[in-house]
Amino acid sequence: MTNTGGEAVKRIFVKVFGFDDVERHTLNTVFRLSETKPTAYALWAPSAPDDADIALIDGDSWEATLELANPAHDHLKLIWIGSNAPDRAILVFRRPLQWAAVIDGMDTLLAQAAQGGAATDVDLDFDLLSESTALLDLDLDVDPEAPTAPSPLDTLPPEADLARVLVVDADLGARLYLRARLSMAKLTQVDEAATGIEALKLIEAHPYKLVVLDMELPDVEHREMVKRVRAVRPGLEFLILTGSKLSPADAVRGWFAGARGSLRKPLHPGKLKRLLRSVSAK
Repeated sequence: MTNTGGEAVKRIFVKVFGFDDVERHTLNTVFRLSETKPTAYALWAPSAPDDADIALIDGDSWEATLELANPAHDHLKLIWIGSNAPDRAILVFRRPLQWAAVIDGMDTLLAQAAQGGAATDVDLDFDLLSESTALLDLDLDVDPEAPTAPSPLDTLPPEADLARVLVVDADLGARLYLRARLSMAKLTQVDEAATGIEALKLIEAHPYKLVVLDMELPDVEHREMVKRVRAVRPGLEFLILTGSKLSPADAVRGWFAGARGSLRKPLHPGKLKRLLRSVSAK
């Protein structure tokens, strides 16, 4: 298998236990997006051509205890989501989940294994930060009594906080897809709105760096919505418009209204990636 850049892709199969429907949907999307990278991940199934290398377990599910007791899983690299992680878990993530962090952790585990290192000696250079500034929400089982050096990020000014993003779309599947894409672009502080009124209330309450606005909302006409967004938050840095009926005229009007990009649905992955990259680089 090759990715879009023509490089050979190594596919790693992952056994997944637990998680609700929304988390499963997001995880499936993130796995599909990983196929653009040198290492791609896929859900393991009995029909898979290779054995699984990783077990991803929802510690809050009833399945967790059963699967931990299954000797057939003893050889798998265990990634645990939730609290009360077992000793053999190599990585532990707390909710709310940042799926990009999970993928980064899996990449690091496999890179360490490829270099011949022991899986239990993996050294991830992640800082455990407060909720307001954390890109990753990791639980590395740190001893609270052990002496620690101050994090280099402790001295960063308030503007170093994560960029906040608002996704406005009536379609849940579209919001989940955009959330996964934003996560891959390291834009992980994401709010969602399904209606224009809900979106305007959020924009009044929070300073967003980026708003991704679908032009087919059920309650506010799209040109009026763009006008109201700019009126509520005139200093909005980035606005991206989407829509299945988005016309060239809409794109031009959006540009003059301050939109940095307009994407017609179904969204082109490459164009979306470039737009989000330009946002995360600012």
